[in-house]
Amino acid sequence: MAILVYAGAGSFDYITINEIFGVDYSARFGSWYRTKVCAVTPGQVELDGGVSVHAPYGLEDAEQAGLLIVPGWIPEDAVPPAALLRTLRHAHRRGARIMSICTGAFILGHAGLLDRRRVTTHWSTAGLLATLFPTAAVDPRALFVDDRSILTAAGMSAGIDLALHVVRGDFGADAAAALARRLVLAGYRSGGQAQFVDVPLSPDPGDPLPDLLDWMRRNLDQRWSLRSMGARVHMSPRTLTRRFERLTGTTPQKWLTRERILAAQRLLEAGDEPIGRIAALTGIGSASNLRQIFRREVGISAQQYRARFRSRRNTNRPPAGHPS
Repeated sequence: MAILVYAGAGSFDYITINEIFGVDYSARFGSWYRTKVCAVTPGQVELDGGVSVHAPYGLEDAEQAGLLIVPGWIPEDAVPPAALLRTLRHAHRRGARIMSICTGAFILGHAGLLDRRRVTTHWSTAGLLATLFPTAAVDPRALFVDDRSILTAAGMSAGIDLALHVVRGDFGADAAAALARRLVLAGYRSGGQAQFVDVPLSPDPGDPLPDLLDWMRRNLDQRWSLRSMGARVHMSPRTLTRRFERLTGTTPQKWLTRERILAAQRLLEAGDEPIGRIAALTGIGSASNLRQIFRREVGISAQQYRARFRSRRNTNRPPAGHPS
């Protein structure tokens, strides 16, 4: 993995991303990313806000990475370094994933990587991104977008959400949740959640919705409808939907679907429960429903997901006679 730094890059973007990918968590998760900080010219690089970082590696190292991360960029009347754009193009052609944080999406646009892609950036610059790169489908509301090998995040905290999304895909839902707890981060926020909500995510004292969310997580196998959710907190379906979206930034049904998929991911990672049994335990219903929804939400089949983590379990299992 390569984190690309350049003069004026977003310091918060760099620091938070480095905390997730640049720290070695292999003792906790069995393996982790090998991350290099790369610059056009290796050495000290001054980010925004007067923050200076040391970049030991050049762009030739970045071109060999499986994931390249671009922090925020100042887009007005600015053109990124040509060498940086070439590196991104070469890495993309080789099959690497390219990820931007906030206005780092403008660099991806200048590199020609946003064409015919659904992407996002900070809501305040989404209009400019769409104007400069009209072949991109810019979503000004999404927290982050994973469109095949191009990943874009809306802003600083959304970059953390996207980083955890990457961890979830590479190491599993339990690993992403454990890392979020370690870093004292909020729970999972999906890319489709709105960039901002009408009230803070911290609820008012006495708000019954957080308890409802916890209850639903513990009872995913139940058949939940807007009416049954509302009945539990004494709200009409319309009131529940409005307050739910104000609190979480998404609809009750989308939230519930995502929680069920997260639960399915954990079960697929942990053992060999039949697909039909996982569908029942998570409230998805049938095996065919699980297969369809899982592929839509995660991007691969449930069986492929299980195979990925079965392979990882076997790789990390100590040999016979070796103390675990």
